[in-house]
Amino acid sequence: MDVFDEWQRAGTTFTWGSTTPANGGRAVDVFTRRCGTPGAPPLVCVHGFPTASIDFRSLADELAADVEIFTLDFPGYGLSDKPRAPYVYSLYDDARLLVHAITEMWDLREYRMITHDRGSSVGMIALAMLADLDNAALPQELFLTNANIYLPLANLTAFQVALLDDATGRATAAATTPQMLAAGLGAATFLPRRDLQDPEIAALASCFAHNDGIAVLPDTVRYLHERAADETGWLQRLSGIGVDTTLIWGLHDSVAPLRVANHVWQAYLRSKPGRNRYWVVPGADHYLQCDAPAELAQIIRLTMADGRLDLQTIGDRPDGAVLVDQSGGDDR
Repeated sequence: MDVFDEWQRAGTTFTWGSTTPANGGRAVDVFTRRCGTPGAPPLVCVHGFPTASIDFRSLADELAADVEIFTLDFPGYGLSDKPRAPYVYSLYDDARLLVHAITEMWDLREYRMITHDRGSSVGMIALAMLADLDNAALPQELFLTNANIYLPLANLTAFQVALLDDATGRATAAATTPQMLAAGLGAATFLPRRDLQDPEIAALASCFAHNDGIAVLPDTVRYLHERAADETGWLQRLSGIGVDTTLIWGLHDSVAPLRVANHVWQAYLRSKPGRNRYWVVPGADHYLQCDAPAELAQIIRLTMADGRLDLQTIGDRPDGAVLVDQSGGDDR
């Protein structure tokens, strides 16, 4: 089965005019895909860097009978347009795009949202934008998964550092092939480790090759500058919004290690309004939605059931996801 072709065939595109002033309203085509059960509770999936919405394919399969999945690829990623410099990529532009998709394209009123990696920054910004809009519906639940959402405790890779450096970024991208990037991710951020023979890693290579995504990496990676400047503000704002929030972390992540999740939970999420929970998934690395989709799906189902949970390990198994802590709602 060609995962990339199957994902592409089932999607559509719409046109988005960038809101970043430097882009002058430039229009880009945005890939979007809906799957699962039409009319079931909606779940919006927000992807990270440098990948795309295809990251959620296995999770979508696990939850196909329970939810309707809504995804998109941000400009510069996956199957969307990838304009070259001087086009400016921005978390804030993507957050406005996400709000537009939720409120206008999909017209969602009751939904949940799961974010990953860079997408967690986009999701937090979008949540604040939605909170500031009249008559806009906030998600019923926000699921935050592995992400460098507190950079002082994160570990940027040598590849990310080289891309961020104006002196080396273009040369680093020019020396990288889609296959090299996909294989590198498979060997360092997935569990068990994978190579290009794995269908999901092969699909990532196709995503990177589509519209020459490697060429724009020095531009898309600059989101890390926005994150470094504003991440504390996003977390502080989230800590005051009464949306139920579930933090879910793959244990073996060395890029966004567990200390990131621990700090964010203790400093910003544990005492925020709403019902808040913190899970750790022992059998997953950075891409936990690919490594442990069944475990992640079960956490989402338990959350959607909205019942009281005792601190537990799913299935009482040594390798089961662990509910580490919770606060708020009926659990306080």
